[in-house]
Amino acid sequence: MLISFLKKEGDEGGGTQKFMGRGDIIFLLVLATLIFGFWYLYKNEKKKIHSYYGKCHDLFVADNFTEAKECYETARGISYFITVDSLESIGYDRIKEINDMSN
Repeated sequence: MLISFLKKEGDEGGGTQKFMGRGDIIFLLVLATLIFGFWYLYKNEKKKIHSYYGKCHDLFVADNFTEAKECYETARGISYFITVDSLESIGYDRIKEINDMSN
C-alpha cells in the first residue's frame, strides 16, 4: 500500500492524481484518533492519581493514620499507565513515617 500523494517509480505525475485519497484520509483520522485517545487517557489518569493522593493527604493531616496508611498503599497500585514519581515518593515517606510512629 502506497500513500497516494507519494509518486510511484516511473510516474511523472502527468496524469490526474489527487493530493490525498480516501485511504490516506482514513489513515490520518485513525492516527489522530489514537493520539487524542492516548492524550485523553493520560490526562484523566493523572487527574485521578492526584485526587486520590489528595484524599490520602487529607486523611494524614486529620491524624487518621491507619486509614491514611491504607490509602497510600492502595494509591501505589492505582494506575498501570502513569507513575508520578514525586507522589509515589511522598506516599513511601508517609507510610514510613506512620510505621515509625506506630513503633
